[in-house]
Amino acid sequence: MRKSNCTDKYNNIWESTVGAATGFCAAIRHEAKIRIVFLFLVGVTAVCMIADVGYFQILMVIFSWVVALICEIFNTAMEKALDYASGKEYHPLIRQGKDYAAACTFVSLVFAGSLTLFVLWERYIEEGRLRTKTFRAVSLSCGQNKPEAL
Repeated sequence: MRKSNCTDKYNNIWESTVGAATGFCAAIRHEAKIRIVFLFLVGVTAVCMIADVGYFQILMVIFSWVVALICEIFNTAMEKALDYASGKEYHPLIRQGKDYAAACTFVSLVFAGSLTLFVLWERYIEEGRLRTKTFRAVSLSCGQNKPEAL
């Protein structure tokens, strides 16, 4: 049983969920890097839907950008916590911690961007092949309808 003077911020799962959603909205509103990754998530999803990419590929792209967003949120939270804990004083271990968190964000962004480009490029190439096959089929069928010379 929990104590009544517990330092938990929320008493039940609903309050906790609302608090988390509020924190997410505040992060998007106040942090430019998080906002940029979120806008890429929305934009890339729209581009994939317009390009008529398959559902599984869209889910993979969304998942990769959500992972990138999570990494960016953790990176920002870690930087703020380390700045607060260090009092803005330089320390090599704090610098390393920030660098490692930034590296995590970098790897996730490279992965998400590469996956998105691969999915869209594959769709572009596939569409080009379909157009070429259609053009060849039309050309061949047109060539067969010519009257024979006497």
